[in-house]
Amino acid sequence: MTEPMSDRAPSFDLRSRASFQHWVTHTLRYNDQDPIGHVNNSVFSTFLEQGRTAFLHPIVKSAAHPGLDIVLARVVIDFLKELHFPGHVEIGSRIVRLGTKSFVVANGVFDGASETCAATGEATLVFFDTNARRAVLPPPSVRAEFERLLGG
Repeated sequence: MTEPMSDRAPSFDLRSRASFQHWVTHTLRYNDQDPIGHVNNSVFSTFLEQGRTAFLHPIVKSAAHPGLDIVLARVVIDFLKELHFPGHVEIGSRIVRLGTKSFVVANGVFDGASETCAATGEATLVFFDTNARRAVLPPPSVRAEFERLLGG
């Protein structure tokens, strides 16, 4: 069960590139396709993971707190447009909500050729102590950086 999110940011248009703070490019692979010739829906979760990991990993790991990590609690994906091999996608990320031990990252997956939004997603993540195996409060430096990103 996830906790209520008390620090709510304004809503963003996740179909708009202007809504995102961080970007990563991902090349579509031949094996991403399904039998009907488009990128399989299961690959979109990998796109979201790539976006949020590139965005958050440097922040969490730079905190100098051994054992601090983040774990995935929930993912929601809205599929908007087919994607086809060959090509690439651009994945935008931003923090949209921040609770005490959890937060929500929103993503947009954009076709690299047309720049149209192919999918949006939201992931609820939890700050996690890998030694104690439980949810924890983030260190003050991490919380401050997440609050900065939430506001920006």
